[in-house]
Amino acid sequence: MKTILSALCSILALSAAAAEFQVAPNGSDANPGTADKPFATLEKARDAIRGIQNSESRIQNTVVISAGTYRLAKTFELNEKDSGTIYKGQPGARIVGSIAIPNATVKPVTDPAILDRLVPEMRGQVLEVDLKALGITDFGDIGPRGFRRPYVPAPLELFVDDEPLSLARWPNPGQPGIPIGKVLDKGPVTRDGEKPGRGGIFEFNTDRPGRWSQAEDVWITGTFHIYGWADSTVKVKSFDLKTHTITTVHPHMYGFAGGRPWTRWIALNLLEEIDLPGEYMADKKNGKLYFLPPKGKELAKCRLEISMLKEPLVALEGATGVVFDGIGIECARGMGIYIERGANNRIQNCTLRNLGIVAVCIGKGIEPDPLYRHAFTGKPVSRELGSWLEHIYDNPATNRDGGTGHGIVNCRIYNIGAGGISLGGGDRRTLTPAGNFVENCELHHFNRWDRTIKPGVEIDGVGNRIRHCLFHDAPSSAIHLYGNNHVIEYNELHHVMLEGDDMGAFYMGRDCTEFGNILRFNYFHDIGAGNPHNTYGIYFDDSSCGTEAYGNVLVRGGTAAAFLIGGGKYHKVHDNIVVDSALAIHHDNRSQNFGAKHLKRFRIFWDALDAGKPPYSTAYPELAKYWEDKPSQSACPVERNLFVNCKTLTRGKLEWGPYKDNLMIKEDPGFVDLARRDYRLKPDAKVFTLIPNFQPVPFEKMGLIRKDAK
Repeated sequence: MKTILSALCSILALSAAAAEFQVAPNGSDANPGTADKPFATLEKARDAIRGIQNSESRIQNTVVISAGTYRLAKTFELNEKDSGTIYKGQPGARIVGSIAIPNATVKPVTDPAILDRLVPEMRGQVLEVDLKALGITDFGDIGPRGFRRPYVPAPLELFVDDEPLSLARWPNPGQPGIPIGKVLDKGPVTRDGEKPGRGGIFEFNTDRPGRWSQAEDVWITGTFHIYGWADSTVKVKSFDLKTHTITTVHPHMYGFAGGRPWTRWIALNLLEEIDLPGEYMADKKNGKLYFLPPKGKELAKCRLEISMLKEPLVALEGATGVVFDGIGIECARGMGIYIERGANNRIQNCTLRNLGIVAVCIGKGIEPDPLYRHAFTGKPVSRELGSWLEHIYDNPATNRDGGTGHGIVNCRIYNIGAGGISLGGGDRRTLTPAGNFVENCELHHFNRWDRTIKPGVEIDGVGNRIRHCLFHDAPSSAIHLYGNNHVIEYNELHHVMLEGDDMGAFYMGRDCTEFGNILRFNYFHDIGAGNPHNTYGIYFDDSSCGTEAYGNVLVRGGTAAAFLIGGGKYHKVHDNIVVDSALAIHHDNRSQNFGAKHLKRFRIFWDALDAGKPPYSTAYPELAKYWEDKPSQSACPVERNLFVNCKTLTRGKLEWGPYKDNLMIKEDPGFVDLARRDYRLKPDAKVFTLIPNFQPVPFEKMGLIRKDAK
């Protein structure tokens, strides 16, 4: 009897044991998936685990991914059947959506017709790859892209040793673009509902396009209107060298206009302008790619890759408890990882880079709008973002089916074409939180293709959070917020907003129902460094409401002002430290002067969420009085803030106050070490005497947490 029981226990123990399979680049899917006989593909490992999964078991199974490159021609799909699986990467494991370019296929340009088009001093230095001979015929499109255009995949890109090359352009980086001259046809203003049936026509004041007579796929990029937050990349229909005019294929949302320092254009995708190391141009007509090697690279020893996959590299739809740990997610034209529904999935200790769209998307997007409208109603779609931002402008109650408890942790995200992370989840109608989060991640050098609006993290829905992250080196915003009850805390943001005008490192606005958000204990510094235009650290735009901002440190936190409070009601700004700001706070009453168009916009948000009734009226009592409250009753208190070496406190009408117990001071108020940028306050700092009840900020906790500090 004991023998039978013992055998039965052994069988039960074996059935409950977690399975482990291994994949390796030199494996075979005919193998059993063991360490010495690994599988070759992720799909085979996934299917093997599905074959043994017990629907009643809570055992976590593991796929060990050996060092090496795993090339995907289609999305690696996971669903409910795959719940509880850990995909553990060994150092050097990478999942890519690219094709390897054999080094031997790289040749010097010898075709006389091509040599004749090159800059004379580059002849003999520019190299070529015959992509058509390698079976690569899908070159993608550069655009159109930009402000209020859909998220779209990047075109074909060349990567050398994991660094993206730059599309050949003129003028070169570091040089100003060419001013937009007299506008002969501003083109359709799609912002006002005009159909995008044509582009615009404007004059230019340079003879350089005379060199481009044989170029057939030229695009221009820049900020083409007086609104410096609206970038665009559009195709050129023609350069008229007699009249010195450009005619574009696509319109700009606001119509083309000149007259501002930023209304300039840069030409892209020109064989004739390959003149810097690391520049390339892909010629669709002859199927070849031309480039100058990056400086200091011996190409025979380099890894060369061409991005191909437009769909997500990985899709988790309905899965729960799936973990991707220590894996490179890289080198594709689309997004890295897409997550929909499910719960408690983790992307941790991963490097996500060299992607065309966001690294991670949590929640559905919206089909792309072909009419390039500022706001519209579209169809929800999986595995793409499309015109999501334009859709929620008219449909703020949209539930993205983002699931709950998903986390992106300890990841490094960089060289992304458009944005960094789309962090959705939660139901705005019921104020049900999702609890999805980004934590201890570094995001930098995002927005290589789309320069504005698509931020490092776009957070929406209800009850999500961004904490202990580091954002740096990007042309526009780090964080955009939509929705309710989010928490943004303990982050460091610097050297963002390096281009454009009238934007903030943190931005929210235009929806009076977005209450309950908390922005605390964040360190903003050197925002807009080197940008001559207006940038801000924290930007509450056009009558946003109900956010509490406290315990933040802003040092050189914007070229225009550290805070912008653009009208709105019920914000609370207190116990912050602002240092070396030209203007500490810009606070205006613009919502008092809004016309019928803006008031109609606010009503769209209000009515879509039935914000005068529970759960909104109970969660946010002030919001129930939004339409009746006068400025004196709907104050945005600015209290107990420390302003060090700031020229002025505010401008604009002050009836939105109260302003109370704020301290303007020129000297050191008691920092631990001002010279070394240690903005902790000493226990006996004078500020505690000068500002009653001022709350010390936990400066030492802001930013990334070292992994070895736990």
